[in-house]
This record gives sequence, structure tokens and C-alpha cells, in this order.
Amino acid sequence: MTVMETTLAVRADPPATAPITKNRFVWLVAVAAFGVEMTVSARYGYVRDELYFLAAGTHPAWGYVDQPALTPLLARLVALLTGNTLVGLRALPALAFGLMVLFTGAMARTLGAGRRGQLIAALATACCSVYLAAMHELTTATPDFLAWTVTLLMVCKLLTSGDRRWWVAIGAGAGAGAFAKWNIGFLVAGLALGFAVTPGLRPLLRSRYLVLGALVFAAFAAPDVVWQAAHGWPNFAVFRTLNTAAWSNRIQYWPDQVLYTTIVLVPLWVGGIVWALRDARLRAVGVAAVFVICVQFVLGGKAYYPDGIYTICFAASAAALGSRLELTSRWRRQAAVYCAGSVICSLISLPVLPAAALARFPVQKINYDLGEEVGWPSEVGLLASVWRGLPAAQRSVATVLTGNYGEAGAVQRYGAGFGLPQAYSGANSFWFWGPPPAADSVAVAINVDPALLHRWFSSVRVAAVYHNGLGVSDDEQGAVIYVATGLRASWATAWPSFRDFS
Repeated sequence: MTVMETTLAVRADPPATAPITKNRFVWLVAVAAFGVEMTVSARYGYVRDELYFLAAGTHPAWGYVDQPALTPLLARLVALLTGNTLVGLRALPALAFGLMVLFTGAMARTLGAGRRGQLIAALATACCSVYLAAMHELTTATPDFLAWTVTLLMVCKLLTSGDRRWWVAIGAGAGAGAFAKWNIGFLVAGLALGFAVTPGLRPLLRSRYLVLGALVFAAFAAPDVVWQAAHGWPNFAVFRTLNTAAWSNRIQYWPDQVLYTTIVLVPLWVGGIVWALRDARLRAVGVAAVFVICVQFVLGGKAYYPDGIYTICFAASAAALGSRLELTSRWRRQAAVYCAGSVICSLISLPVLPAAALARFPVQKINYDLGEEVGWPSEVGLLASVWRGLPAAQRSVATVLTGNYGEAGAVQRYGAGFGLPQAYSGANSFWFWGPPPAADSVAVAINVDPALLHRWFSSVRVAAVYHNGLGVSDDEQGAVIYVATGLRASWATAWPSFRDFS
């Protein structure tokens, strides 16, 4: 038996049937995290992506232009179970956040942290700005961050127990993440690199359970791959659009790692990475953390893409601190500082300020989604007023066109209450659900390129300009509503020109 195998045998993990954690303080932090998210869940409104996923959920498929199937499926199920309410939709990410807190505490416990160390790790996750913001909404980040946390917990159990059967659970956790977002592939690649460069861990790779875990992962990932292949790989067009912001993302990347994780938590996650790299058991995880953080910078990815890795960094650091947390009052000071930092950052992470205050304190310049939660019902109302203002003969052959999927999703969510028909859009998966009915020759179009409208309609006029009434600067403020008449060709001919995969 090698030294590493002996270490793994000695540092055996609790049995798989053991509870996530018996630490009541970790449970209290998880409940508090859930409660905070639910308290502000309906303070503003839906974010653009939530409206899109609600619409996508009514068009079930194995994949979509810009993400796999899981998030639209979850949105649809929650809408059916909760009466299509905003609070009901937001309960799912809030619950996922609470689970992330519990699983991070369990990670710390698995790595040998005492009760106070487990609390510190759980509290760090609950106070992390990017988690507070992301788990406020049901977007692809919700299952993505949870899947990273679950997968990393399973990896910790594999490394501390040496039980190769954990490979199957790791494959399932990573596979669930792949069914939600392609991002978890970076974690899988980072872990593969970590195991490959750590000689003491290579015996764990010689296992039929690793093969089985890989097959489970592939089974989860396959549906979207098949869908993309069958539809001409539209995700590549999305990647190309995202890549246009690569240099801007690189410039902001490292400051955003500090801001998104909350500045007071930076020493904790940095310390966790350093300790993991030095510890023979955890070196693979340390390598994976460095890999995913640095690779996203090199690729010009958005700053939050690697942030699922920080839960293991918090847990590792809490375990490394060991007796300094258990035998001194340091943990109280750390907990107080983390909570204070979280309260301050909540002004940016969550809709704490009145919506009208966003005009004076534009925190949405940092947290873009806050501004995107404002004004959707009033925008649909203005669109409906233009619709009702059409002469009856035009209204009978009119369709609603939108420039982005948020506007189309908003019409689907609120339009029926205003008497609007279904909206059509060339944005992402909405393009596949079009075109408008062949008989429609008039369009009420919001935020659509006027040059495109002039190309396909004989007359285009400005009918209204949307303002949210709060002075909040977001993507919808100043959106122009056009009335276009006299369709020059059939929708089947025109529709390819409206495609916008971004």
C-alpha cells in the first residue's frame, strides 16, 4: 500500500448514510440564506432570462439555442406547481442556495473541519455576493452552481475515503450540471488535470466505477449534443457573439473576482486554494480551482463563470484553519466580518433598495440583472396600447414582433391580460418557434432593427417609445415601438433575416 493509499485509508470519510451535517448552526445559516432570498423574491419583478425560460418551458425540447434543457424544464414545472407566480418561481433558487450552504458545510466536515470550521465555510457561502445574486433568480446559474457544489462534495468524499464508488456520484453530479449549462465542463477538465498531475491519486483512476461515472455524465450531456447537431450547432453562433466581449471581460475579470466573492472573503478562498495545492489529498482540487479560474480569464469568459469553485475553497480553508477556529475566538470575528460584508454587498447583490433608487444609485451597472427586473408589465401595457390603437382591419392581420427574448417572454407572461396575441422574435430559440402566421401582414414591433423592418415592409412608423417611469437605465429604457405595414414577401421568405443568435 502506498503512502497516499494509507493516508486515504486512515482519513476515512463517514459512511454514505451519514447525514449531510449534524451541525445545527450550519442548518441555521442555510435556513437564513433561504429566508433572505425569499424575503426579497418579489421585490422587483422577473429578470429577462426568467421570462425566456418560462416561455421555453412551454416548448419542451432536448436542447435550446443557448443552453441545455434543464432550466426551462424547471421553470415550467415550478410555474405549474405554484400558479405561475414570481414568488413560487424564486423559491427554487432560494432552496438551491440553502442546499449549497449545507453542502459546503458538509465539505468542510469531510475535510476534517470542526464544528466552527464547518460554520465558517457555510457562512462564507451564504455571504458570498455572487451566490446571493445568482440564487435570487431562476437562471442557468442556479442549477450550475448547485451542481458544482454537489460534484465537489462527492470529490471530497472520494479523496478522503478512497472509495472508488464515489466516481458514480461524481458523474451524476457533473452530468446534472451538463444538463443545465455547458460551464461545468471546465470543472471536469480541471479535475482531470488535477488527478493526472498528482501521482498519489492515480490509483483512484484505475476503477470500473470511473468508467461508469463517465457513462452517467455522458448520458446527461448527450441530449443537448444531439439537439445541437440536429439543428446546425446554433450554440457556436452564441459563443461567437459572447466572444466579442472577451477583452472587456478580461479587463474586469480579476477585480470582479474580488467584488463578486465579497472582498472580506478573498483571504479565505485564496487560502483554501493554497492549502489544497499543498495537501497531497486535495491537490487535484487545488489544481482544478486554479485551472477553471485562469482558463476563464484566458478565454475572456464572464467573471462569474468560474465562481462555482469557491465553495470548495471556503471549505478547504476552514479545514486548514483547524484549531485556530476551535480553540480561539477568531471564528467569532470572522463570522461578524463576513456578515457585515454581506450586508453591505446586498445593496448590489439583491433588490434591497427601492426600484426608484436605481436611477440615483445605479448599482445595476455592477449587477446588470437588477435593472432588468424593472418595468416588464408596463412595457407590455404600452405595447398593448399601440396594438389596440390599430384600425380593426389592420389589427385582424397583425402580429407582435420583439427584438430580444426578454420582451417576447414578457408578452407571453403578461400579454393575455392586456389582450395581446402571442409574440414572435428572432432571438435565440424564439426564432425556431416562429415565424408569425402566414396571413399576418402587419407587425407591432418593439426594439427591432428599423432597417430590417424597412427591408420587409412597405411602411414603417414610430408609434411609441417606452420609458419605465423610474428613470432606471436598463436595456428596455427608450425601446422604440414601430408599426410596420405592407409585408413585401411571405414570412417563410423573410423569417431567416430575423434570426439573432446571441
